[in-house]
Amino acid sequence: MSYNYESKVILVTGGTGALGSAVSKAFVKANGSVFVSYRNPQEATALRNELGPQGKLTLIQSDLMNEDSVRSLVETILHQTGRIHVLVNVVGGYAGGSAIHETKEKDFDFMLNLNLKTAYFISKAVLPSMIAHRQGKIVHISSRTGLKGEATVGPYSISKAGVIRLTETIADEVGDSGICCNCLMPSTIDTEANRKAMPKADFTKWVKPEEIARVILFLCSDDGKVINGAAIPVYGRA
Repeated sequence: MSYNYESKVILVTGGTGALGSAVSKAFVKANGSVFVSYRNPQEATALRNELGPQGKLTLIQSDLMNEDSVRSLVETILHQTGRIHVLVNVVGGYAGGSAIHETKEKDFDFMLNLNLKTAYFISKAVLPSMIAHRQGKIVHISSRTGLKGEATVGPYSISKAGVIRLTETIADEVGDSGICCNCLMPSTIDTEANRKAMPKADFTKWVKPEEIARVILFLCSDDGKVINGAAIPVYGRA
């Protein structure tokens, strides 16, 4: 199924990484006006070069772990367009390797800041405009690991569980304002980096970034309007 996001303004945070770039490209190809936040200039250049002149794509460098930077990002987009119809928050990352009693405070804080606080900052920034217009779609990226704690990945698991609770809270708070907020729970995604890290794994069981992007396009379309506050598995057979 194809979707048409013409006249829609989409913000994809972390939209130049492996999953983020797949999401950004999917919305550009669906005719959306796509704003992409990034930290890595090389990834931004690669995305721009790959898409070339097609579609409406604006790249904005931003630090999603800094609330002032997040506020500036959203204000810039609203000043240019007046609206943000869709937020897809792909910012996040993984770090593990220690039992809780061996985990340093800075490592624990890093996971919470990177995965949970960024989701809080960007949600806080976009929601007032969405509420004022009584329309909006938000999709955060959690993780399968957010469903159950596992040894040595505590900070990551806790931060991703927090994204699920944040999603549910937002959905309950603003659902009557015409806003849907959901999150996806991938497992291992079929990326070049993951293949290099786990060369003996069965890659055929992993979900591709483009497949996850199609789920996001559905959720953010009119067809997805009946889904709110959901944590949706997208891990296939992984």
